[in-house]
Formats: sequence, structure tokens, C-alpha cells
Amino acid sequence: MPWADRAPAHAVPLQTAPASPTLGDLGFGASRGAPAQWMNDTFNRHREAIPGVKEGESVAMDYEMQVFISAGMPEGVLRHLFAQAMQFPQGKVRFVVRGFTPQQLGPLVSKLRGLFPDPYSDHIALEVDPNAFRTYKVEAVPVFLVKEQYKWFEVQGAQSLDAAKENVRSRSRKVVGELYAIAEPDILAVIEERAKKFDWAPVLARAQTRMANNLKPGFDLPTANRSDVRYHTPTFSVPHDITAPGQDGQAETVLAQGGQTLNLLDHTRLQVPVIVFDASDTRQVKMVRGWLQRPEFKDADLFVIGSELAPRNSRLPITTELGNAFKRPVYPWLAKLSERMGVDSVPSIVTQDGKRLRISSFDPENR
Repeated sequence: MPWADRAPAHAVPLQTAPASPTLGDLGFGASRGAPAQWMNDTFNRHREAIPGVKEGESVAMDYEMQVFISAGMPEGVLRHLFAQAMQFPQGKVRFVVRGFTPQQLGPLVSKLRGLFPDPYSDHIALEVDPNAFRTYKVEAVPVFLVKEQYKWFEVQGAQSLDAAKENVRSRSRKVVGELYAIAEPDILAVIEERAKKFDWAPVLARAQTRMANNLKPGFDLPTANRSDVRYHTPTFSVPHDITAPGQDGQAETVLAQGGQTLNLLDHTRLQVPVIVFDASDTRQVKMVRGWLQRPEFKDADLFVIGSELAPRNSRLPITTELGNAFKRPVYPWLAKLSERMGVDSVPSIVTQDGKRLRISSFDPENR
């Protein structure tokens, strides 16, 4: 094709840019990691103006042109490009910068928006997208990506937006104007370099300690002093009317009335037996090991009580240590679970019996 005759071999239709990390993903904002609210509002208004874009979707396919720029370009060139973009439908032209000096995003955005015909307009999309610069191997600016038949074609050098479209249409030379150095750092490279130099050991240690504390049992139950079996019906009281749209989409259907009491086992079931025990009591641990050898309890879920339980390693949750010992997950028992399942002593085994729960408690002294 004509383009291939007059351009380097790599000047071929480019693939659509993959969804790239946003500033929020990168953890950099206008002020100490938090994007200014006006920036979020502007982005949301811009997204809403683009037809057919759902929440969470990339809008890359909706652009007709992407222009890679830098604040280091002559202001006159940038002013002309921004002014020309106002002639395109909103959301069809995206201006992309590679990055910013950490903690200097605000000044960069203010400088570039100050070159807009209207600095407060939402018509022009201006984004920081270092991933796009990497994807298209942009080393100097401006670079124009123009979409034709769902494919992106590239042309480089200072020129108008209309000229870039025409140069792509006619498959003109790839470089048709002056190119300028990129003033902004690759913000991904900055983050990667900082991550390499950062001492992660204390951070990981604190995270492990927090995890250990969060997964530590914080609820206690008395040890059973006799073996017995009792039954419990888990219920839920509806706090207010719960409704849903009717089949015609107009009238509402009442799913549950306020004050109504529901049997949870009418809507769900206990998948496997539940064993609750005190892991600090060697008698109970021995009993649990025996139960797990029985076919009816081999898939049981294990829960432990004991706010005083302490792991050998302070950075490792006690439930993890127990899980390693029992070769299966072990979970902390919660007060809410006792309320829902009717467990009031340990060790206990909870199974389902029709529309009720069967709670079997055992006296460790008599085992």
C-alpha cells in the first residue's frame, strides 16, 4: 500500500491501546496521592458525554484520534492543537502526556489547561497514560494516532489535527513535522525505580502482624461439662419491607414484610458439619482429630475459640498454624456465629437436621 512504500517497515496499522492504569491505580494524585475533586468530576462528565460507555469500560475505542504531547512543546503549537480539538465532537480526541514529576501533577495540569481556549471546558480529554507511550514506543512528540476502520495509524511531527487525518488518509510520510523532546518523566519508571529501592521488609512485617491480629479468635465459650444434643432454628427478622420490581417493570412485588421472621434453612443449607473447639485444650484437640477420621466428619469445617491463643510466630495467624497442623483451613469463631447457630459450649458439632440445626456438645472429661 502507499504507506508502506514511503515509511519504515514498522509504520503499519497499530493495535488499539490496551486499557491502561489510571492515576488512581498508580497512587499518584494532585495532592499527596488524592486526585483533586474537580479532576474526578471532569473525568466523570467527560465519560458521561460519550455514548455507550458503561461504568468500568475503557473508552479507547471511542476516540477518533489520540495525540501524544508534552508540556515541553512550544506553547503556540499546543494552543493550536487544543483549539482545533474544540472543533471535534466531545470525547473524540484524547491528548496524552507521559507522566509528571512526583507531587507536581497539579502544576502540570494547570499549565496545560491554561492553554485551552477555555481552561474550564470539559470538551478536551487530557490524560496521563505512560502505558500508552510504552505501547506505541513514543520517544518524541507530537505523535498522532488516527483511527480508520477500527485500526490505528500513526503520523509524527507538528501539524494540525486535520492535517494528521489527511496525512493518514493519503498514507503520507510518517514524519511530516518537527518533533520535540518529552519533558515529563515516565511516571511508571519513577514508580518502578522507587519500588526497587524501597525496603519492603518492615511493610510486610507490619502487614503480617495485622493479619495475624485480624485472624486471631476474639471470642470465648465455656467448656462443656456434660454431653448433650439440642436443636436450634436459625432465624432472621426482616427490619423493613423488602420489595422488587414486578414482572411488568411497574408494580412492586413484596419479597418480605417488615417484622416477618424467616427460617434461614428455608433458603439455604449447611453444606458440611461445623466443629467448634478450644485449641488450647489438648483433650479437645485429640477429640477433633478423632472425629475427622470418621466419614461423616472428614469434610467438616473447623472453628476455634480462644482470645488468649498465641501463635509461635507473632507474624503468623494462630489459625494458620492450626490449619497446618490439621492439614485443612481453620477459622476463628465469632460471637455472631454462636448467635446464628446456637452454640454455647465447646467442643460442639453442628449439623443440619431438616429445618433445624443439631448441636451436639461433648464433655472432654468423659471421653
